Amino acid sequence: MTIIRPDSLPRFWWLFPWSIARQLHKMVYALKAHGDLMDDALGLQSHIISDQSEEIANLRAKVERITHVSHYHVIEARDFEAKWLRVLEENEALRKKGAQS
Repeated sequence: MTIIRPDSLPRFWWLFPWSIARQLHKMVYALKAHGDLMDDALGLQSHIISDQSEEIANLRAKVERITHVSHYHVIEARDFEAKWLRVLEENEALRKKGAQS
């Protein structure tokens, strides 16, 4: 295949103008087909990116729900521990009062 630069034609092109025209025609259609393939690839990539963005949003929402639920359980556990600590302190204070009496 002869590479034709945009600013020049091969030597003696005027002897075979139809072969040059046919070659240019083939190149143009090959370039058009390549451009169509690139359009399809870009469309596919945009669909993949939008699907990934949706999945990322779903995962972030799920993480936030899990974090909220676990945070609730941590607070509940701390309250439970604080209640038991108060009960133990009250029992200790009652023992000390009983021992002093």
